[in-house]
Amino acid sequence: MPKLTAKLREPAGVSRRRSPLTAGLPFAPGELRDPQRLVVRDAEGRLLPSSAETRATWPDGSIRWALLDAQVDVDAMDESELCIDYGHDVQPFPPSKSPLVATQRPDAIDVATGALLARVARSGPRLFISVSSERDEYLDLSSGASDLIAWDAEGNSFDGCVDELDVEEENPLRLVLRAQGGFDREGQRILSWIARICFFAHSATLRTYLTIVHDQDHPEVHLQRMTLALPLSFGEDAQATAGSPSGLWQFDEAVGVHRDAPLQMTQWNVERHRVTHSSPEITIDRRSNCTGWLQVADADRAVTLKVRRPWQSFPKRWWTNGRQIGLDLYADVSPLADTPDDEGGRRYTEIGYEPHPAHDEPLRMPQGMARTHELFLHFGAPDTSSVRVDQWGLSQEMPLLLQVPSQRFADTGVFGTFQPFRESLWPLELSLRRFCSSPNGRGFVNDGDVVQIERDPDGRQRTRTTENLAYDLPRSMLRQYVRSGDQRLMWEGEAAIMHLMDVDTCHHQTEHPEWIGGPYFEWSQNHHYSDTDEEKLSGPRTSHTWLGSLLDFYFLTGYQRAREIAELCADYCRRAAPYEWSETLTESRRQAVLDAETEQWPYSTRRVGWALTAMGTYYEAFPEERFLPAMESLIELLESWQDEVGRWRDQIGSHNRGSTPFMLSSVLQGLQLFHAATGEERARRMLIDGARYLARHGRTVEGIFYYKESPISDNPHSSTVMLLPALAHVIEMTKDRQVLDAGYRLFRWLIDTGGVSTYMLKDLFAFMPVLEKEGLLDRWRDTEPLPHDDGAE
Repeated sequence: MPKLTAKLREPAGVSRRRSPLTAGLPFAPGELRDPQRLVVRDAEGRLLPSSAETRATWPDGSIRWALLDAQVDVDAMDESELCIDYGHDVQPFPPSKSPLVATQRPDAIDVATGALLARVARSGPRLFISVSSERDEYLDLSSGASDLIAWDAEGNSFDGCVDELDVEEENPLRLVLRAQGGFDREGQRILSWIARICFFAHSATLRTYLTIVHDQDHPEVHLQRMTLALPLSFGEDAQATAGSPSGLWQFDEAVGVHRDAPLQMTQWNVERHRVTHSSPEITIDRRSNCTGWLQVADADRAVTLKVRRPWQSFPKRWWTNGRQIGLDLYADVSPLADTPDDEGGRRYTEIGYEPHPAHDEPLRMPQGMARTHELFLHFGAPDTSSVRVDQWGLSQEMPLLLQVPSQRFADTGVFGTFQPFRESLWPLELSLRRFCSSPNGRGFVNDGDVVQIERDPDGRQRTRTTENLAYDLPRSMLRQYVRSGDQRLMWEGEAAIMHLMDVDTCHHQTEHPEWIGGPYFEWSQNHHYSDTDEEKLSGPRTSHTWLGSLLDFYFLTGYQRAREIAELCADYCRRAAPYEWSETLTESRRQAVLDAETEQWPYSTRRVGWALTAMGTYYEAFPEERFLPAMESLIELLESWQDEVGRWRDQIGSHNRGSTPFMLSSVLQGLQLFHAATGEERARRMLIDGARYLARHGRTVEGIFYYKESPISDNPHSSTVMLLPALAHVIEMTKDRQVLDAGYRLFRWLIDTGGVSTYMLKDLFAFMPVLEKEGLLDRWRDTEPLPHDDGAE
């Protein structure tokens, strides 16, 4: 009976009981065919409640990725092991009646978890109609106000409404409802929204992914405020506690709240939040981050609302008047004009503090932009200890992660060629850790991206050039998490994935419907614009399109939207790739590439290569037939483009047309994926010829790949690291020593000079197994024995 041992580390100092755990599990071809033949045991061998389903398969029909749901107990800061048994001789988890049940009604869906009963509407202004436990109802059933409301820059309010509701996922431990609707006013819709509401067996906590999408036909929306507010059934004796640390993880006492005495907590910048209460009148400014939760309670009941990444995605406001509990997803902070400009008494940690770009103006959302928040609602008895409420909040901020041994990902081949963590190579591993940095962006739009900030002539901080997570940067973060177990990388990588799916991806475009699904161009200004005037949209381009990180995230977490956006991106490439070049890039034109009469050479290898790679990446996971003809057309174009020595030429200077290795990495990766999918010999030949040309003619005198085939660009360039995955494949097929030498020199140069950016890590991981097999990683191996202990004190 095959077994897989995985680790579970509690990260927040909070004991968990019946805590939900969702994780993707990789399997090699032929290992597992029935997901029911998979069970989970604790360290003592006891069966744990679990359920598994297939998320992707190998060509032989066996499971490639399974998604596991389980419920576990773990003590604060504890580390334990889980044993996963799988195979045809494993008996499925014993069937038992689950308390998690969805009941379909004409107007709603009722969900029972065993701890709660919730009614979610199929239509109308309210999404959450009722939430109750035993005899207690938490929501005001008589309220007709919308749960979601948005205000434009003129102060006009647009009420949220539910258009449809369905069960998206269901197993005995986890159930997901998918609702969608919009914000309407007098028949006009300003924005749409999608909510994925996750219920868990035996749990009184709901998790909701709420996505706001500008999918209407106006070019942009200026959003003053957007709020989620639930009507409460509490009486006049309601009290509230906010997650605002007043000291070293100490919190203010609960205060009475009613219509004339509301409580507000506003995170208006990084390390800056304010708490206000009007009876007695209190305003507290704190130079710290709030923890993102608010509890409202009466003598018998309490509702707690928490948002994940609260300060990273400012501005946010939590508020209550005793009759409602609310969260402004985008808060109007313009009334906070009295925040202190000259703050004295700074601590050592505050020296050099620079605020992030202020959000004291209406949010400008260009057409096609989206934004997702992860929200948690807990319904239960009131807790007089704000510390315990904060522990619950931390358990949502830092969810449990199942750490599968990195060797497993290498052995199963789910990531292709992949280097697991090697403790014996700790000097090298330490360098790889240092090279992996999280994106620096903070704020409603910037969170999860790499951004440059500049002060404008008025002294305001402005977001300028953004990377838009180019070159599949989040994939490097996720794969380094898989290797090292550094949970912070998973959380920051998740934020990057959300940003890529929402802010960077074009979800709707009236004037350019061909843009839909594409990510905005790298080096855009403020994510979407061609220059700092922010008047013209930059749009997506197939030369800068990647989706591998979206699929990695989908398989590791099961988050459905990640697959949806990956498919949307693959379809964008299928539509937007430059197939028309095949009509003009003929054999005779290629032969005349350097003739003076050939004035125009509009052909760019990366426009073709990255489109081919994106489609190939998606097709490898989900072989949907509509992508094959598109990829075959690009293969034919590349075949006519490649010359007799294996070179593809790009425009370099006014007249120079030559090889650009870092761009050709896209072509080689695309050919590799197409060959793996189809076995076509033509693609294999083109891949080998292209790699051999670069290894023999595409390097500097020191043997490192140059930037471009031009005297002024004949210098080593770190972006050629993206060649490494395809070179590893060529070496495996041909054993070509010159290709090996080229890859090794590039790898060694990057590591030794510290020239590795975060996005490059995934490419290094794909090449390292080749170097390890050849003994070329031994120079980083720690072979120095420790001195013997002579027993001296």
